[in-house]
Amino acid sequence: MVTEQLDLAALASRISQLEQQQVVLKKYVTDIKRQIDDITQKLNIKFENYQATKAWESSIIDNSEPLSEIDRINQAIEQLNQQIEASPHETSQVELSETVIQNPTIPVIVDNDEPTENKAADDFTEASQETAVDVEEFLKRYQEEERHFKGINLAGVNLTEKSLGRVHLIEANLQGANLSLTNLDEAYLIGSNFSGANLNNANLVYVQLLDANLSQATLKEANLTYANLTAANLCGATLNGAKLVGANLTTANLNEANLTQACLNGANLTTATLNGANLSSAYLNSANLIGADFTNAKLTQADLSEADLSGANLTGVSLVGVNFCGANLSGQNLSGFHLCGANLSDSNLIEADLSSADLRGANLSNANLEKANLKEAKLNGANLENAKLSGAIMPDGTTHE
Repeated sequence: MVTEQLDLAALASRISQLEQQQVVLKKYVTDIKRQIDDITQKLNIKFENYQATKAWESSIIDNSEPLSEIDRINQAIEQLNQQIEASPHETSQVELSETVIQNPTIPVIVDNDEPTENKAADDFTEASQETAVDVEEFLKRYQEEERHFKGINLAGVNLTEKSLGRVHLIEANLQGANLSLTNLDEAYLIGSNFSGANLNNANLVYVQLLDANLSQATLKEANLTYANLTAANLCGATLNGAKLVGANLTTANLNEANLTQACLNGANLTTATLNGANLSSAYLNSANLIGADFTNAKLTQADLSEADLSGANLTGVSLVGVNFCGANLSGQNLSGFHLCGANLSDSNLIEADLSSADLRGANLSNANLEKANLKEAKLNGANLENAKLSGAIMPDGTTHE
């Protein structure tokens, strides 16, 4: 009789434990479902936004393509639900499955009522992002036509010379990765971390790098034609000889970046910051530089023909040998600047401040200098043929009629 009572007590204890485990498991499953709903909602919002930004995105995004990560989680949840339904719910049931009790997927209840195995679902996303993915596994999944790898950790991996066109690496970690000569054309790299990464000679044509972190990354001779780098962090990045034709760098951080001989023709750098950046011999033909901050930047021998610099901050900038042919410099403060031999032909210098500027040997033919301030400017050898000087303050302080 005593033995039977002990068995019943043990059985009741095990049933109680299982019921507690089921409560925790149900909460765990509910939290995971919530996480999946959040992820799905964010992805849907992201995709809608991307479609609105570029007309060509409709050919890139394949809505029929399965999100394999979410599919796998959904399958796991379905299996957990089946286990819950198969488990006993009434204390009158005396047959217990040993495999259910010992199933390692069920958290073990300890004194503090917290699971020691499989942390709470609110840590699920963080844990998945911290887990490094083997490069061979990643490439295998890509070859199997998987394209969505949001939040994947590929820090330090070697992907040199790999072809990863149209891959989605949104908010991924590629810190310190080697991507030299890698093909990433039309890839989605929004919000990803490429700090310290090697992207030399990489193909990044039409890539989406909004809010991406490329600080201290090397992109020598990389092809970023028509890339979207809006609000990207390129602080200290090396972009020698990089091709950024038509690229969108609106509000991008290019402080201390090396852009020597880089090609930025037609690029949009509206309100971008380029403090201390080196743009020597860079090509910025027809670039939109409205409101850009070039404080202490180096623009020696740079080509800024047809560029729009209205509202740009050129404090402390080196402009020796710069080509400003046809550039918009209206209202610009160029007081005291060394512009010896500069090409300012056909430029718009309306109401520009050129007081005390050194314009010796400069080409100002056909330039519009109406209401410009040329007081104490050095114009020896300057070419002012067909220049418009109506209302301009001349070097001697007189106003030109």
